[in-house]
Amino acid sequence: MTEQLLPLTVWMQVAYGGLRERVSNAWQARHDEDGVDEAVTKMVWLGVGIVVALAATAFFVAKFNQAKSTVPDPVAP
Repeated sequence: MTEQLLPLTVWMQVAYGGLRERVSNAWQARHDEDGVDEAVTKMVWLGVGIVVALAATAFFVAKFNQAKSTVPDPVAP
């Protein structure tokens, strides 16, 4: 290895090692939680999803009924 690349290589190895260690620690901390707060968050998002689904259903039913009322009744020839 040349003398010009050695400091860059050392710096990149130290930076990569530090980043890898921080990611590893964050991953371990994420899995060390007991899940109590996570259950509440999941229930809140489930409630939000249900509300959005109900609102979307009401919107589409209203649009369908509006479109249905504008279609003329067929007349026999």
